[in-house]
Amino acid sequence: MNLRTIDLNLLPVLEAIYAERSLTRASESLHITQPAVSNALARLRVHFEDPLFVREGRGVKPTAMADALMPAVRDALDRLRAGLEQRSTFEPSRSTRVFNISARDAGAFILAPEMARRLEAEAPGIRIAWSQVQRGHISTELASGRLDLAIDVADLRGRDLESVELLATPYACVMSRDHPSAEKVLTMEDFVALRHVVVSSRREGRSYVEEIARAAGHRITPVMRLPHHMPALEIVRRTHLVATVPLPLAERSDLAVLPLPPVFPHLRSVLYWRRENAEDPALAWLRDLVQQLAEAG
Repeated sequence: MNLRTIDLNLLPVLEAIYAERSLTRASESLHITQPAVSNALARLRVHFEDPLFVREGRGVKPTAMADALMPAVRDALDRLRAGLEQRSTFEPSRSTRVFNISARDAGAFILAPEMARRLEAEAPGIRIAWSQVQRGHISTELASGRLDLAIDVADLRGRDLESVELLATPYACVMSRDHPSAEKVLTMEDFVALRHVVVSSRREGRSYVEEIARAAGHRITPVMRLPHHMPALEIVRRTHLVATVPLPLAERSDLAVLPLPPVFPHLRSVLYWRRENAEDPALAWLRDLVQQLAEAG
C-alpha cells in the first residue's frame, strides 16, 4: 500500500464496504451519500488496479485483493481510532454506532431482550446487529472488523483474541405435557432411550447432548437435527419427541421440563473480542454491558 499516493480518507470507505457488503449500507454507516461511496470506490479501484468488490445478489463481495488488504487497513484505522478515542469520552446516550455481535440463539435469547430494554432507556441511537457466525470463522470475522464481539464455546483459538467467561448455562429436557415420561425422574438410561430432537449450529459433528452422552458411555441417535431452538420446541410441542435446551428457554415454554441426569454439566459460554480493540472506549462499554447482563441472568 503506497501511502504517498493514496488519499487516506478513502480507507474508511473501503473498510465500510467490506464490513457491510453493500454500498448503500456503507453510505449509511459513514453518513455520506451513496454517490460519494461509489466515487471513493472508483478511486480505490484505480489506485489498486483491482475491482476490489464485485456484485453478488443485492450486495457486493470482496475480491482476493480486498481480502488481502483488509487486515492492514483495519489495523491502521483501529490504531488511529484508539489513539483519538483515548482522548475523548464515549457517550452512549449520544452515540449512533452500530455494533455486530455473534451468538448462538440461546445466548441471544438470554441477553438480547434486556439489552434492548437498556439501550432504549440509555442509548437509543445505538444499533446492535446479532448474527450467528460459524465457529471456524469467528476469529477471522473479529480480525476483519465485521464482528465486534462473539459469544461462543470455550475452545476458540486465535492469537489476537481476548476472552472472558460469560455464562454457565444449565440445560433441561423438555417434552410435551402428555408425554409418557413427563412425570418421571430421568435416569441416564431413560434419557438416552427417548426419541430426541437435537439442536446444533454445525451441519456435522456431535451436538452438546450427544457429546456428553458419548463421554458417559451412551449413545443418542437423533430423529431430527436443527440449527435453532425455536423450531425444536415446536416439534416437541406437537410430538412425543424430546429436546435438551437451555433452562431459561425451557422455563419460558409451555412444555414439561425435566432435570437432566447429573452427568450433564452447565454449558460454558465465553465472550471474545479482538485484542487490538481492548482500548476502544465504545467496545469497552459494550463488553461491560454484556457482562452486566450475563451476571444479572
